[in-house]
Amino acid sequence: MTLFSLEKTLGMLAMPVALIWLLILAVAGFCLRRRQWGAAVLCLALAALYGCAGNIHLAERLAAELERRVPPVEVDRLETFDAVCVLGGGCEPDVAGRPELGPAGDRVFLAVRLWHAGKARLLVASGVRAAGDGRAWDGGQATRELWRAVGIPDSAILVVPEPCWTTRDEVKAYARLRAERGWKRMALLSSASHLPRAMAFAEKAGLECTPLGADRLVHSRPFQLQYLVPQAEALDVLQRTCWEFLGGWLQS
Repeated sequence: MTLFSLEKTLGMLAMPVALIWLLILAVAGFCLRRRQWGAAVLCLALAALYGCAGNIHLAERLAAELERRVPPVEVDRLETFDAVCVLGGGCEPDVAGRPELGPAGDRVFLAVRLWHAGKARLLVASGVRAAGDGRAWDGGQATRELWRAVGIPDSAILVVPEPCWTTRDEVKAYARLRAERGWKRMALLSSASHLPRAMAFAEKAGLECTPLGADRLVHSRPFQLQYLVPQAEALDVLQRTCWEFLGGWLQS
């Protein structure tokens, strides 16, 4: 084990997620010393469950069950799309209300790559979310603002006019626009983990499109000691994956 790996592991152990784990283990040890076997077994089971939930390798293995259904995007090999529809959620307001890329911001950037590579004639933005003050925040217009800032002309951007609070709303709007504008080749761009559920909505709406997956949860990472320590990244991956599985189950 290298000094770098040891420092990373010790640092992870000092983080809140790991401290909760260590506390559970400490309580288990206390119960064992007091010969409180039932409580000790319960604490050890909780520690094991918590440790598995916070393990990034296990979380990514579960996420891979979703993302393997969406092939990686190879921009150079794609044909040109008449429209690339980018699901909302890629940007969010900062403290001043200005748009900035969020955790799923890779979808916004991938759309930019596609346009600059000549693979998208039109970029379509959508999505509405609640802002901090309780009002609706137009994610479609915010995405337009970010695209314009990196050189995408207004003529290459279309914002869905109706408010779309859910993926189902967005897919219905895309289907309407395709019928109105006669798009032949269309792509649906979102998080790779979200696309299986989004494509199921598209199929029900009769919307034929190519899935393009961004901001993947699964990464190629070697085994390192610090990944055995429960951490927030793993819990986030696990929660996002479980959300998609739950949504898919309710949708079916």
